[in-house]
Amino acid sequence: MRRTRIPDTLAAIGAVVLMSGCASLKGPEFGVYDPYESVNRPSYAISDWVDVKAIAPVARGYQKITPGWFRRGVGNFFSNLRELDSALNGFLQGKPESGGTDLARVLINSTVGIAGLLDVAGANGLVYQDEDLGQTLAVAGMTRTRYLYIPFFGPSTNRDSPSALLRAFIPRLILGGAYAWWIGGIDLINTRSEVLTATDARDASALDPYAFTREAYYQRRKFLIFDGDPPMDDFFDEFDDADAE
Repeated sequence: MRRTRIPDTLAAIGAVVLMSGCASLKGPEFGVYDPYESVNRPSYAISDWVDVKAIAPVARGYQKITPGWFRRGVGNFFSNLRELDSALNGFLQGKPESGGTDLARVLINSTVGIAGLLDVAGANGLVYQDEDLGQTLAVAGMTRTRYLYIPFFGPSTNRDSPSALLRAFIPRLILGGAYAWWIGGIDLINTRSEVLTATDARDASALDPYAFTREAYYQRRKFLIFDGDPPMDDFFDEFDDADAE
């Protein structure tokens, strides 16, 4: 029996998601569109329950017993594995300087930075550009996209979910046979520990954490798509468009 390869699975998921998002949406560009809220909310609730009961407590324990330099090194290592994706999408968006910067970062950090554990490139002024396929599709014209809350992956959209799934699997694809389950576990727990402060603040202040997460996600994605300089006249319009179809 033929075994299903990860790239094949990702391609199939991406094709389904992209096709489901092809129908045009009426409303402002980069608005908040959540027609699947009846499914997204239960997905969020289940994911949040697992996070509260298992993932967040482990991340807090991990944060307490590991020094900051160790957590930074782990974060740098996994970020370095994923930066080729950012470099490629910088070039695809017609931004050679951005793509070249990320490519240079990978080369420098993979060698001088000891397999990416040290961000030598960043210390020398080469800043991570943080590009991805979702941003590339937005630049290409896919500016309206439906919100999805993917169980255990988190907030996303039809446009962004293929990129999110691909990025989750990049370490496995690059490391190949050297990849083990515990490597993925460290990636997950280290990443979760980095956002504990943000999620604690959300849970303490937001009347509706689901809606807060959704609006914050759309704002963050718009910020990245416009390279940190979104049009200020409609930067907060997402809050007014949450119920748009």
